[in-house]
Amino acid sequence: MQGVPLDARCARNAKGLKINTGGTSGQPLEFYLDDQAFAREWAHMHHVWKAHGYRPQHLKLTFRGKHFDRARPLRYNAVHNEYVVNANCPMLQVVEAVLGLPRSSVIRWIHGYPSLVAEFAHALSGNGAPVVADFRARLFGVLLGSEYPAPMYRRVIEQVLSTNVVSWYGHSEMAVLARETALGVYESLPTYGYAEAVPVGNGQECRLVCTSLYNRVHPFIRYDTGDLIEPVSQSGGSLAFRIKEGRVGDFVLDRQGNKLALTAIIFGRHHSAFEFLRHLQVRDDGQGRIALLVTPRDSTVDVETLRKGFDLDDLDIEWQLEMVGAPIRTQAGKIRLKIV
Repeated sequence: MQGVPLDARCARNAKGLKINTGGTSGQPLEFYLDDQAFAREWAHMHHVWKAHGYRPQHLKLTFRGKHFDRARPLRYNAVHNEYVVNANCPMLQVVEAVLGLPRSSVIRWIHGYPSLVAEFAHALSGNGAPVVADFRARLFGVLLGSEYPAPMYRRVIEQVLSTNVVSWYGHSEMAVLARETALGVYESLPTYGYAEAVPVGNGQECRLVCTSLYNRVHPFIRYDTGDLIEPVSQSGGSLAFRIKEGRVGDFVLDRQGNKLALTAIIFGRHHSAFEFLRHLQVRDDGQGRIALLVTPRDSTVDVETLRKGFDLDDLDIEWQLEMVGAPIRTQAGKIRLKIV
């Protein structure tokens, strides 16, 4: 798809919403969604959440890549009845703001990237057992999306916040959505998209390949997500699988030593520079310095154009761009978002 102009990948005269994604492994893609995509997405998400007790009137605390005035750790969003966390604020400041909310504003659900929710749990636990117990008693559950909830994150979330954890698999391309039906096992929703487990190499591993059922503006037909899975079962158009390797939250440190989730500052911001890139990786050089290693689609694109396409200047970091001819791979040939 990256080798074909966007207009050539879309249906003629079709209208939709222009989107870009950083991709599971930092491989950007620009595409269109049909104009009903987000309504359909929320209908399926509420179906998944409702089974765990969620109701729209329940107040949420949401962690994603949103950033705004540093003086405001939280901002209320009436559309989804949620307090959105400012990704630029240190987590201790976020915890203080949450605990300072009026008692009438009872947080019932926490929603966000597992890596950020886990960091919130760590910060909350520093306020002592009585405060944690009071917050936990009023919480109905935790909604984890956009990253695979690695055990190191899930453990602290369940210990500090809630054992009613709702996890699902999805991506910006909206070609597949799968809900967790057993610990680490995800089952695709056949009313959303069609999922397949396609063997690769010696057949010991499978890639998750999916087909969107509705996007006739920019079709995704047998689209390789890049995620390695272990198929469990397939029936009635639904695939059950375990994720062997996917997008797991990584952090870098700013000048003050605060953790910045790469999912939030890279994927969550949908930088306009993505449309010029084939691959993106991040290297933490220490003391608040990070390097973005970018592989451009076109070798003629200049560094300044790419730099202007990244929205990172409000963070307390020193960042630079390094253009490379190909992404750096592991000994096994895999491409990591964060490299050392």
